[in-house]
Amino acid sequence: MNRILGWIRSHQGTAFFVITYAITWGLGFSYGAVLKRDQYLLAPFAFVATCGPALAGIIVSIISNTEPKQETSKASRVAFFVAWPIAALVGISFNTFINKVPLSPAIMILYLVSAVPVAFVISASKSRNSAVRNTVSSLIHIRGVWSWALATLLILPASILLAVPINNLLFEQPISIFPLPATGLPLIGLIVIRFLYQLFFFNATGEEVGWRGFALPRLQAQASPLVAAVVIGLFWAPWHFFLWQAEGRMVLTLSFWSTYLVGHILFSILLAWLYNRSRGSILVVGIAHAAANTTFAFIPFQNLNVLNLTWAIVALLLILFDRMWEKLPSDDPVVYRSRLTAA
Repeated sequence: MNRILGWIRSHQGTAFFVITYAITWGLGFSYGAVLKRDQYLLAPFAFVATCGPALAGIIVSIISNTEPKQETSKASRVAFFVAWPIAALVGISFNTFINKVPLSPAIMILYLVSAVPVAFVISASKSRNSAVRNTVSSLIHIRGVWSWALATLLILPASILLAVPINNLLFEQPISIFPLPATGLPLIGLIVIRFLYQLFFFNATGEEVGWRGFALPRLQAQASPLVAAVVIGLFWAPWHFFLWQAEGRMVLTLSFWSTYLVGHILFSILLAWLYNRSRGSILVVGIAHAAANTTFAFIPFQNLNVLNLTWAIVALLLILFDRMWEKLPSDDPVVYRSRLTAA
């Protein structure tokens, strides 16, 4: 056991990816059980699987930290019991208004259980363990990054919507009017519920705490932001395998992977740029990630190659503008955070 712990401390980045895949792929069966066979009692396992990157980052941080813990964990407990009912309410609202499933005691209990890993990750922002706290704390901090948070609500959906007329122009098709489930205030309400569901249960707490909050700073301490983003993209795309398989996507075809791998690498570059520009804010990249997936939910984009082309243009501009092929200076806040969390 000591040899394993020592290896994790010495190879934190590699250990993160190994543990991430062990958690998510180890529980990957739950995606198919819920989405294909309606075995909803296994839904909590699916949400734990989705939290694989965040849980892996927290586990490696705990093992690698050599500093003593703080004396009290009151702040962590308070954060947990505040986040828990909020996350459960978001899940129940999504199930009621988006999935159109009648509210029942069973549904309420199911989401109270399913919200536990989400609340746990959020409570880690107030952990007694300094390495864990330094890794996760930016998830709940809006001060100083609110302008970036608001901007991402527009930038990511705009980049996706921009691909729609480009797609229609290239394929000589009229601009499509996508059927929406509602209009006016009801539509806004559905968008907000979908966005919060993505933010809490998937993109911010489950993924971005790990991919950008833990892995990106460590990779950027050794390599340029561009290289770090590409490396994460290469691991990020196949991490979705069991989820995509349960959703019925063509995961055994080369064309599928060529499209989705390129898309995730490009998206990883965009998120890396946002993370660095917001001085290492998990909240900002979580909002960006959730905003993009919310847009996809309401506007199902058929030709992802055109979307990849749009993102490639945006990514190229960001790479050139910020010289992302160069390593960050040693005094950069993101690099500094990687030293704190690795201590």
